[in-house]
Formats: sequence, C-alpha cells, structure tokens
Amino acid sequence: MSTEGQAAESPGTEAQAPNLIQRVMMVFFSPTKLGEALRVRSPWFWTLVIVAVIVAVIMFFIPADVFLNTMEAQAAGRPQGQQAPDPETMLKVARFGGVGAALVMTFISAFIAAGVLYLAFNVAMGQELAYKQHLSAVAHVFWIPSVLGMIVTFPIWVSRGDMLTTLGLGLLLTDAPASFVGHFMNSITIFGLWGAAALGAIESGLSGGRLTVGKAVTVTFVLYLVWVVVNAARATVFGA
Repeated sequence: MSTEGQAAESPGTEAQAPNLIQRVMMVFFSPTKLGEALRVRSPWFWTLVIVAVIVAVIMFFIPADVFLNTMEAQAAGRPQGQQAPDPETMLKVARFGGVGAALVMTFISAFIAAGVLYLAFNVAMGQELAYKQHLSAVAHVFWIPSVLGMIVTFPIWVSRGDMLTTLGLGLLLTDAPASFVGHFMNSITIFGLWGAAALGAIESGLSGGRLTVGKAVTVTFVLYLVWVVVNAARATVFGA
C-alpha cells in the first residue's frame, strides 16, 4: 500500500482533509480526488452558504434596465391567455425578492439534487453512501454553474441588456426562446454540462472505486438531460 493510501486510513485523516479553498480548486481540476476526500469528511453547509451569498450579490448588482428588459421579453414569450406582470411592480419584487430567492433556492436545489442522486446511485445502483455525502458533492459542484457560470455570464447580460442569454445551445437561437425546442436548447449550457461531468467524477470518487468515472458521468448526464426536459416543459407552459 502506498504512503498516501496509509495516510488516508490513518486516525489523522480528518485533520488532513482539504480545506474549502483546496476543495473548490479540486472541483475544477481533480473532481475524482475530491470525491475520495468527501468519503472521509463531507462538509456542505458553509460551502452552500458562500455559493448562495455570491449568487445573491451578483443578482443584486444586475442593472434595473436589464431586469426590465428580461421581464418584458419573458412576458412576450408567454403562451396566449397568460397575463403579463406589470414590469414596474415586478422590478421591485425582483430586486430584493431575487436576492432572497437566490439564498433560499440554492439550498432547496441542493437538497433536491442530493435526493435524486441518492435514489440514482444508492437505490438504483446499490451504492452505500450517506445522503450527506451526495449533498456535499452537490454543494461543491455548484461552484461551476452557479458561481463561475454567473460570473462569466453577468457581463454578457449587461452588454446585451437582458438575462435570457445562456452560454450553450441557446446561442444558436436568434430570438428569446418561446417553444419547447427553444427552451430545451437554452437549458443546455456549457456550465451545466461541465457541472454534470464534474458531479459524475465526484460520485465515482465517493464510490471508492466501485463506479468508474465513465459510468458515474453517464448517470449524471442522464439526470441532467431529464432536468433539461422538465425545465423546458415548465418554461413552455408557464413562461421562462
């Protein structure tokens, strides 16, 4: 057994676990090793808190005209018969309600995603991981789509004057998405695909070698595709 393997099984492992900054770097550069580290200790709370705060701050600094243009475009794309909200009223709600929603929805989304992973990997594939380990994996992966994705997309939103632009298949659309196909394409993003791949690699590490990276990534890609379909259907029926 290697020295590294012996250290991983030693009583002092938890004290040697990577700190938050190291774990965030591992999300981007060595997600499988991050999964191995999360098998020993699975922090999630402060990771999610920092993600939620960063997202909320970005939402707060989105210019008012960008909010208004986005809501007007969304209202125009809603199915006939749905009442368009008053932009001025919605702006007031969006400015502070959006910040609050970012804080709350980050946690809700993580809890739901961890539950889906538990069902997919534990129930369907026979893994013996704790819900907390899946939650920790999700919390760390959020640094890709939620943090990096918003940081990169923010200046694009400001320059284009709306928040409907996504970095992915949505760039092929000439107008704001209105049909199911349009919302489907707009939901598939570079950061979403990257996050799904990283999550699969983390889950492979969490499995302790029982799941290959390829198999775990295939599962997370399928789950991501299901989310894309559901999100596109919701946006088609109720508006983006």
